[in-house]
Amino acid sequence: MKALLLLFADICRFKKGPEDISYSVSLFILLFVCNLIIEILLGLGFYSAFDAALLSLTSILTLFAFSWIWLYLFKYNSRFVQTITAFVGISLFTNLFFFVPLTLLWQGGIIIDQSFALINLTLLAWILAIYAHIFRRALEISFFLGIALAITYFISYSNLSNYFLGVN
Repeated sequence: MKALLLLFADICRFKKGPEDISYSVSLFILLFVCNLIIEILLGLGFYSAFDAALLSLTSILTLFAFSWIWLYLFKYNSRFVQTITAFVGISLFTNLFFFVPLTLLWQGGIIIDQSFALINLTLLAWILAIYAHIFRRALEISFFLGIALAITYFISYSNLSNYFLGVN
């Protein structure tokens, strides 16, 4: 467990990439289920249980499809499990160590609304940079193109969540 946490911390610091994650469908499923639960719990502070679950599934499935399409186009299909495991693991890591504590501080009245929004925006920019790093390593592309893909994913997810729930 400690090795896995350190691995995801290193990916967040741009030191390692998806190629450093062992190819394991079981690990992906475990991380997927844990992340789904955490994202639903985080979403309950803002949405109904159904909406929180739908938003979480939309996020993960959009990233799943988006990764598969780009890996397929670049002919790196064999990297899919490691890449999607990296994305789900990073999502779980950032949710547990950043978004859960931040949300609890905000709901407890310790952080005011403006600060909460600014911190969330900063974390979003950092996560997009991490996603760009993962795309860069998985597809062997430039960081700039990785940023473009990460932003495109985020826009796609935002549009889908808006379509399904009228939420941005």
